[in-house]
Amino acid sequence: MSNFLTLCQELSQETVDAGNGPASVTNQTGQNRRFVTWVRDAWVEIQTSRDDWRWMRKSFTVNTVASDGSYAYSDCADTVTALAIARFARWYRNAFKAYLSSSGVGTEYPLTYMEWERFRRIYRYGTQTDGQPIHVSVDPTDAFVLGPKPDAVYVVSGDYQSGPQILAADADIPEMPTRFHKLVVYDAMAKYGGKNIAPEAMVRADAEGGPLRFALELNQLPALSFGGPLA
Repeated sequence: MSNFLTLCQELSQETVDAGNGPASVTNQTGQNRRFVTWVRDAWVEIQTSRDDWRWMRKSFTVNTVASDGSYAYSDCADTVTALAIARFARWYRNAFKAYLSSSGVGTEYPLTYMEWERFRRIYRYGTQTDGQPIHVSVDPTDAFVLGPKPDAVYVVSGDYQSGPQILAADADIPEMPTRFHKLVVYDAMAKYGGKNIAPEAMVRADAEGGPLRFALELNQLPALSFGGPLA
């Protein structure tokens, strides 16, 4: 397992002939500051290179308010931390479900996703009557919206993709599986090579980082599915 500081030190050891790299990720100057920046940026780029990394898929829950049909991500609690969602990228549209709080989780049912324009035509025109939500959509602000608007307290839950983790402190640990942490160093090596006109560093980053990236994708991306035979 590597933390932010050890990743920066590994980058230094992989790219220069002497020195142990930064002693901390804060208050650095010169080359050590660049090591810190390259590692931080490489980790963000890995996370944002795909929108379906498994380690970034998380679950949420929220209790609705009667007559309120719109919920921002900050209204919802992550089910692991029990804290309001702070890092958000997108909702998993087909994972929403709900139950009437007073009836208990045994009555839980799936919410059917509807594209926003159709949802708006049905549920956001004219006078509407509150009721049991059966449809869900995502509006242009990335809030999820319920139709009809709830007539009582419902417990809505589902999955969301978290936004990127920004490494800031020495002990911060990348959230992906630990066996792939070295990929952050390889991607940062490529940045070092580009800055310092060091093609050998870029070749090593590709040769050694490529197989690790492939293994990460096999492990952390959804399995491919194939349609049935053509008629």
